[in-house]
Amino acid sequence: MLWLIFASLTALFASGKDLTSKRGLKNVDAYIISWAVLFFSLPVLLPLLFVIEIPELGQNFGLALMVGGSLNVVAMSLYIQALSRSDLSITVPFMTFTPLFLLVTSPIIVG
Repeated sequence: MLWLIFASLTALFASGKDLTSKRGLKNVDAYIISWAVLFFSLPVLLPLLFVIEIPELGQNFGLALMVGGSLNVVAMSLYIQALSRSDLSITVPFMTFTPLFLLVTSPIIVG
């Protein structure tokens, strides 16, 4: 039953992120909004480093971290640009296609 609470909170916070980003785009540049979304998640996620156990890292971890981080920054910037140019009711439903793309790409990537 805990999963229902977590799923509901995720939906609530994701929609709140989209709403505040769209509202902030009236006064601030899209790139600043995209960096702010990533930056203000740090106070929530950083304390988790002291709670979780860090597993042994492989030799390609640094490369994977740099590539994944770079792709996330580009994706967030493009997403905020899309929010600035279109209505929320048009832009946000496209994010629901993500699991569909993962069904195709994940088996290819993981093998």
